Amino acid sequence: MSMNRAEKPDRIARSSLLAAVGAGVLASICCVGPLAAVAVGVGGAWVSRLSALEPYRPFFVALALGALGLAWYREVRRSRGPDCDCETGLRPKTRRALLGLGTVLVLGLLAAPSLIGRTHTPAVAQQIRSEPVREVVLEVQGMTCEACSQAVVYALRRVEGVQAAEVTLEPPEARVRFDAAKVSVAQLIEAIRSAGFDAKLKNGVGS
Repeated sequence: MSMNRAEKPDRIARSSLLAAVGAGVLASICCVGPLAAVAVGVGGAWVSRLSALEPYRPFFVALALGALGLAWYREVRRSRGPDCDCETGLRPKTRRALLGLGTVLVLGLLAAPSLIGRTHTPAVAQQIRSEPVREVVLEVQGMTCEACSQAVVYALRRVEGVQAAEVTLEPPEARVRFDAAKVSVAQLIEAIRSAGFDAKLKNGVGS
């Protein structure tokens, strides 16, 4: 019976840490998911479903932090208790090391969307002099964060003939300069859709 009581705090801490990691993944996948999918060359309508999780992100963040706090609370409480030779499971140093790594992972997941926004680099493609060169502005629907806009940038830059692409959240649009002899506006829109977002020509703007 004493062994079961000793193992219970360990199980609660492990379960809390796993819950924190799971919630952290759900909190970041709505933003990082489309970007990761485009980066590895995977696309499709299913990617847009990841962005649908954005309204629930505050709930996942709160759940992750709450579970992480519970895991640390159980560990601190256990470390302050009397030593018992009957304890089983991981050693205290190992437990704290795993908990520390889990904490770094969870906080990294939660901060990922903001970090991606800060490290966003201008999407300047290689400078190629080609004719005819056009520039269009596309309205993009479904973007919720900087990671989403970066995913659209990557999707456009992968298209042959695109010379430069700049994507903004406010207003939600993409300004693309491209070689009209190699790629069409319809192909640009399809590239954005493959990243999980919808797009259309903005009021026929183009040059």
